Amino acid sequence: MNLKLELEFSKADILKDVDALKNQIDAMRPLPEDVEGRVMQKLRLDWNYHSNAIEGNRLNYGETVAFLMEGITAKGKPLKDHLDIRGHNEAINFLLEIVKDTRPISEADIRALHKMILVEPYDSPAKTQEGLPTTKRITLGEYKTSPNHVKTATGEIHYYATPEETPAKMQELMEWYGEVVENDMHPVVIAALFHHKFVAIHPFDDGNGRLSRILMNFILMQSGFSPVIILLDDSQNYYSLLARADNGDVWPFVEFIADGLINSLQLYVNMKSFRYQVKVNGIVSASSKKLIDSGFNRNGDENLTLDLFCFYSDLEIPLGATFNYLKKITYKLI
Repeated sequence: MNLKLELEFSKADILKDVDALKNQIDAMRPLPEDVEGRVMQKLRLDWNYHSNAIEGNRLNYGETVAFLMEGITAKGKPLKDHLDIRGHNEAINFLLEIVKDTRPISEADIRALHKMILVEPYDSPAKTQEGLPTTKRITLGEYKTSPNHVKTATGEIHYYATPEETPAKMQELMEWYGEVVENDMHPVVIAALFHHKFVAIHPFDDGNGRLSRILMNFILMQSGFSPVIILLDDSQNYYSLLARADNGDVWPFVEFIADGLINSLQLYVNMKSFRYQVKVNGIVSASSKKLIDSGFNRNGDENLTLDLFCFYSDLEIPLGATFNYLKKITYKLI
């Protein structure tokens, strides 16, 4: 790929839309802790579920949420599916710590993330060069020692980097990453291209897809963006765009990631926050009635003045509006 062409991607209109949305959210900051927490909780649950489901994990969304939030295992589902969800969630935690450190990610971090995602070594079905069934031992945090090419749905072979090429190609990838950051390439372009380049190498025996999405989101989050969630229902389009990128048509995949980022950022816009000084003096407007109908209960104290903190996507009440005392009903954004 031509670095000059890659840098040109940063001028695309969709990236201007991404930046405008991020600026809109930044103007709303500081957001209250519970708003940030709710949005990030939803993104994390979606990320854990969809990224694993794309790779064949059999826990459904509700089972994933119950396992991560309450520690409840799904009856009849394999232990490995639970381990994959747990390991993926721990990798996200590790990722968030690196983001806080504001340091670039390293190959050592990538190996550590791989260990977290896969949790423990295991045997995976494979085929010999003669096409006979066998098993392959999947090790953690170590680059592949045998080819991991795959047969596509049409019977063609999709070739990744060979084991001999992999260390050098990973070093090239990290050098490319450092160079484009210095050249002020847009973070969305860097994240999408890093994702594709990493998958094209396929450096590990297993876990490359999940790890590529984690690394992509690290790049986005370190630049102050939200993580992109690639949905299970979009997986066919996702793989199709990666295949096009393999053949040099990279922009559609970058655009796909930009669209996904807009969807994630929109969660913050839809949770606008407002603070009001309200006096207990009866319901005086249709807007206050709407506020109650949207998730607040009257509590009946006729002499209370309080700061009311609320967040809604389509409700804006003027400062100083007058209400009965309102008590917020809590709920989880999932």
